[in-house]
Amino acid sequence: MEPAPWSIGQLARAAGVSVAALRFYERRGLLARPVRTASGHRRYPQETLGRLRVVKRAQELGFTLAEIVGLLDLAGDAEASCRDVCEAVQARLDHVERQIAGLREQRGRLRQLRAACPRARPLRECPVFVHLEQEPRPKARRRR
Repeated sequence: MEPAPWSIGQLARAAGVSVAALRFYERRGLLARPVRTASGHRRYPQETLGRLRVVKRAQELGFTLAEIVGLLDLAGDAEASCRDVCEAVQARLDHVERQIAGLREQRGRLRQLRAACPRARPLRECPVFVHLEQEPRPKARRRR
């Protein structure tokens, strides 16, 4: 049996990731454990490059490693459909929308603090520090 075409270094370069990242992806189950040569070197099959591209692009879209494992599992499931992938994308989009709403709220509070800052007061009277030193409000519980 001929060894698989990719060494770990070749695959890392082709995918634009570090060797350490490849090893990490293996440990996390994103990549199958490769065949090893008699001397212990990893040899990856050709399709590993495509799988790595899926991982990298999904990460760029904000998918967590657990979510990416789920997407990759779908790719290997003969019963899965495009609808399943679209549902995963919708869940990620919903999460991003919640983050954006939270960031807008944070921006508004920061703008209020900046507007309240007279800049000419001593630091101990600065409204920003007065606000930051206040007892934090209890966080609202999130619904899942």
